[in-house]
Order: sequence, then structure tokens, then C-alpha cells
Amino acid sequence: MQKEIINLIKQSVKNLQGKETWSNFQISKIILERPKSLDHGDWTTNLSFQLAKELRKSPIQIAEELAKELNLNKKNKDLFSNIEAMAGYVNFSFTKKYFANLLQNILKNEKSWGSNNSLKNKMFLAEHTDPNLFKELHIGHVMTNTIGESLFRIAQFSGADAKQVTFQGDVGMHVAKTLWGIKNILEKIPSDENSVWEKQAFLGKCYAFGEKNFSSDDKIKKEITKINKLVYNKKDEAQNEIYDLGKKWSLEYFDEIYKLLGSEFDHYFLESSTFEKGEELVRKNIGKVFEESQGAIIFPGSKYGLHDRVFINSEGLPTYEAKDIGLFVKKWEKYNPDISLTVTSDEQKQYFEVVKKAAGFINKEWEEKTVHLAHGTLKLATGKMSSRTGQIIRAKDWVEKTAQVVFDKMGEEITDEKEKLEVAKKVAIGAIKYSILKVTAGKDIVYDEEKSINFEGNSGPYLQYTFVRCSSILKKSKVKNFDFKLNSKNDNVSKIEKVIAKFPESVEQSLKEYSPHYLATYLIELAREFNSFYAKTRILDEENEDYKYNLVLTKTVAIILKNGLHLLGIETVERM
Repeated sequence: MQKEIINLIKQSVKNLQGKETWSNFQISKIILERPKSLDHGDWTTNLSFQLAKELRKSPIQIAEELAKELNLNKKNKDLFSNIEAMAGYVNFSFTKKYFANLLQNILKNEKSWGSNNSLKNKMFLAEHTDPNLFKELHIGHVMTNTIGESLFRIAQFSGADAKQVTFQGDVGMHVAKTLWGIKNILEKIPSDENSVWEKQAFLGKCYAFGEKNFSSDDKIKKEITKINKLVYNKKDEAQNEIYDLGKKWSLEYFDEIYKLLGSEFDHYFLESSTFEKGEELVRKNIGKVFEESQGAIIFPGSKYGLHDRVFINSEGLPTYEAKDIGLFVKKWEKYNPDISLTVTSDEQKQYFEVVKKAAGFINKEWEEKTVHLAHGTLKLATGKMSSRTGQIIRAKDWVEKTAQVVFDKMGEEITDEKEKLEVAKKVAIGAIKYSILKVTAGKDIVYDEEKSINFEGNSGPYLQYTFVRCSSILKKSKVKNFDFKLNSKNDNVSKIEKVIAKFPESVEQSLKEYSPHYLATYLIELAREFNSFYAKTRILDEENEDYKYNLVLTKTVAIILKNGLHLLGIETVERM
């Protein structure tokens, strides 16, 4: 519709240029925006301010002349109820008929409405979460997972052939520290009968124990460094058995967490499968991209306004940086993406800038097609976490604790305790995810549990509750056929209709800016407007001439909430 309005403006400008008071000139760009107030129309343009210098007139005069010319076009009368000049802007308001057609279109294209083809025929690869094996998955990983999952879904909704992958660290010093911890910690190793959660908790303790001793005892530091070499060369059979068991436990644990969060990865990349290729490329490009320095091989990032980083250490082992170079190779071999998105914490922003620059010198396409999104830090009232000291908030514990609080707040509508607990878990995950996604990408988040589970505030549960309200109204109405005719007596356009129309833009903006907060903010606006409409309107009053139309409004709000929440990675529920 924006293109159609722009074409109408261009035609009107052309008509005005045929008059003595308007000179001939080329319009470089016409900008359409949503007015700040719904009372000021559906779209507005500031073109008059752009033309003021060219025409030597005030923006107010230009806007009035342009609005008058637009109103002369008879075709516009079916589309626009009003085109008016206001403070130098030209505002466009759609007719009731336009919104009625829009609602019918939403009903007809229920699951796909709001989607677009901006990424049609494009391969979009989303890499996120990226946990290390032998360590526990904490709330920081949940943040990365939530953002990556949402952007993957939005890209898919935008026509892309979208895939999502995760890069899991199964080799490196963290593994060596955990293996040393397993050998030396005075705790019994879990058996097969223990749960996957108990097994991973044990590995987490061993890692923290190994890290503590590595940092404080030079002798133990040497022992762990030796273990690290054996992790790579696989020459110690006894150690290999312990390693294989721990790796198995970690992968099983990750699978359970991914199921809990609702993520399904198309492929798991492991560092053990990328380090050899990464090391090979680094060594192959010494003198071209990389340099030898004090027994190590580095990328001289300082030459490019970045900082120097080690890609192969003095022990001759590849670092994370070299493994990431190998990951570029693997990604392009398997998917050959047009857009390769990597989501990490802000702490890795400078690191990834260096890796991406180095990768670009090896293969220009790797740098050009890679988008790095660094999100802020998730902070709790208890302070910052550290897996090195074991002071972390585990992802599972976070979800379960939040679910219990939600469970205690829920009413008596759901009597079956098992069902109630399942709903509470979905609402808890919705609360957590929304609290992350409502914030602009890159900004830090202070997680407030009470606000996040507020059924009436700016929260995921509020959106889920609004969907429940819509579903309940529709069930009570027992209407199956939503075909409707406009009441000719009522040509007033409600605010809820205007907000409904904005859903596709929120999707497009979220993708364009790689920030799902645009969509999250829109859904809250929609929910609030619907609940205001609900408070003022007897929707189930069959004597009302707009009865069917009001039900259609309710139905379309439910459709958009379901589609929108899905794009945020949040499930809807039928009862709360």
C-alpha cells in the first residue's frame, strides 16, 4: 500500500508541476511514516519540507496545495476517507471499506498474513546459543537462543530458506579443566541411573573445580595444559573414555534444554570438526593474512583499527579464533548462505570483529555475507554470573522457578494439576523470552521477575492472556462462518483496525534492524488496544448491528497474536 500512496503523490506532484506556481524538478525520495497519533491518519509524508527550498514556499502552503490536488483524484475517494494537510505534513486516512477488505484478507490468509517475500530465494543461516560441552547452559545462553530463534523465524516468515545451527565447543581448555576436575574431585561420578540434569551438574562442578586450581597452582596448570594436548591428539585411551562419556552427557543435556526452549537446530557444528581446517588455513596464510609472533601465529588486527589476536598458540594448538575460521569453511560447504547471522553476547563483539576481518582476507564472501549481532548483558538482582566460579543461574532452574511463580498466581480455571503445570511452563518461557525480546538489540537487560510475569503489564503473559480472551469470546459466540457485510450506517474506523494494519511493518522492521523488539512492541500495542476495545464494546451482543464485524475484529487480533508470538518463539495457550 505504501508504494500505491507514493505513486499517487508522484502523480499529484506531476499535475501541480503543470501549473505556474510549481517548477519542474525531480523528487529524489518520498518518505511515508506512521503518524505518532492514530488520530492523525494511517500514513503521513513530510514531502512538503523537502520541497520548501525548491518551490520557495512554506511547507504549510505546499502541504495544503498537495492535499487539495490529491483530493481531486476520484479514485482516491474509495481508498481514503480523508487526505488533509496538518502542520506541513500530508496525512492519509483509509476508508472503512479498506479496513473491511483488510480483515477479509487476514481471515483468508490466516497463517501467512503479515509475511513478506523480502528474502525470497535467499539462504538465511542463523547461528546462535553456541554452548560449550562439559559446562552448564545458563541464562546468558537463553538470551542468545531467544534472539537467534526469533530472527530465524522472522527470516523464514520473510520468504527465506532459513536454517539454524549452533556451534558447540567440545575441545579446548574448558574441556581439559573439566577432565582434570573429574579425575581429582572428591565426588562420586554419576551412573547411568542418574538424570541428565544431575550428570551435567556434576560436570559443571568439575569445571569450576578445575578452573579454580588452574588459576592458583602452577603445577596443576601444567597438568591441565598436558590434558588439553591429549584432547586434540586422542593418544590417551583412558582419558578418551572419560571424554566420550562427558561429551555424551553434554549433548543429551543440550537436547533437553533445546526442547524446553522450543528450538530445533538443523545442524550441530562441533569445534572438533572445524579446528583442523581452521589451523590449516591459518598456517597456509602466514605472511599473507597472519604473522608469527613469539612462537604463536597471530592476526595483526591493529593494522586495521582492531586488535591483535592469537589464532595458533605457542603450544601449536588452534585457539577459538582458528576454530571459527574452520566454521566459515563448514558453513559455506554445507549451506552456502546469502546471509549468515551469528548471535553472541556483547562481550564477544571485539573478538568477532577481528575474526570476521581475518576471514574476509581469506574469502571476501565470508566477511561480506556475515552479520554479527552482539546482544547486551542479562543482569539479575543477584549480580553477574560466572561459570568459572560455579556462580551461575542454570537455564532449567530459571524456567522452573518462574513456572512455579506463575503456577501460584494462576486462578482455578484449570483444575487438572498436570495441565496447569504445563500451561505455567509455557507462560514462564513466554515471560522470559518476551523480557529479552522487548529490549532493543544490543542493550543490557535487567530482568525483573515480578514485571515479567505480570498478567496486565508489558509482558509475555499479558500477550498470552489477551489471546486467551480472544479465543474465549470466539468460543462463546459459536460462530463458524465469519463472512460479514459492512453496516452502512457506521463508517467510523476504530483504533483497533488501524493497529491491526501495522503488523506486516513490524515484521519487516524487525528483520531489517535485526531486532525483534519492533515486533514485541507492536504486539503489546495491539493487545492494549484490543483490551480497550473489549472494555468499551459488548462484543457478544447479538442485537448489535456490528456483532459479526466485532467478532471478525476479535478473530483477526487472535490470528495476529498467534502469528506474532510464534515469531517471538512464544507458544499460545487456550486457558490461563
